[in-house]
Amino acid sequence: DRRTVKRNAALAGLHEWLKVQTAAGFLTRQETVSMIPPIVLAPEPGHAVLDMCAAPGSKTSQLLEVVSQMPDENMLEPKGYVVANDADPKRAYMLVHQLRRINSPAVFVTSIEAQVFPNLLKAEAVPNAGEEGMFDRVLCDVPCSGDGTTRKNPGMWKQWSNLGALALHPLQLRIALNGCRLTKVGGYMCYST
Repeated sequence: DRRTVKRNAALAGLHEWLKVQTAAGFLTRQETVSMIPPIVLAPEPGHAVLDMCAAPGSKTSQLLEVVSQMPDENMLEPKGYVVANDADPKRAYMLVHQLRRINSPAVFVTSIEAQVFPNLLKAEAVPNAGEEGMFDRVLCDVPCSGDGTTRKNPGMWKQWSNLGALALHPLQLRIALNGCRLTKVGGYMCYST
C-alpha cells in the first residue's frame, strides 16, 4: 500500500519512480475497487463519455486513456472525449489539477449538479436528435454514505449513521435517472457508489 512504499527505506527507489511517473501523468494510483466501474462501462476509442461525479479524477483518467486512443497514426487529435463533471467547485478545481498532468485535448471539466446536467442535443439545435442523449457511455459514481470507507478507516463508524445513508438515496436516484436520459440509445450507463 501507499504507506508501506513511502516508509520502507528499501523501497525508496520505487517511491521516487512512482512520484515521477505520477507527476508526468503516466501513472494514476487508485484502489482496485475504484477501477471496476470504468471497466464495466467498457468505453471504446472514439466514444463520448460523461463522468457525472468525477472528482478526484482517477476513474476519469482511466476512461480518458481508452477513449482518446488514436488508431490512425495520421490523426492529430483523438475523436473520443470525456466530460468530467463535479458539482463542488473545489473538487472540480482539484479535478482540473489532476487531469492537467495528462495534458489531453480530449477532456473537458464542468461543475454543475449531476442531477440537472443538461442534454446539449436538442431537436432545434441538431436535426433528428430528438430527446436522445449525447453520450455513448455515462459513469454515475454517485455520492455515497461512506460505509465502504470503514474498512480503511474504522474511525468512520463513529460518524456514520443509517439516517445519513438513507438521506442520500433521493439524490442518488435523481443522478441515475439523469444519467439514463443523457445516454444515447444503445449506450451504457454504469451506476456505482
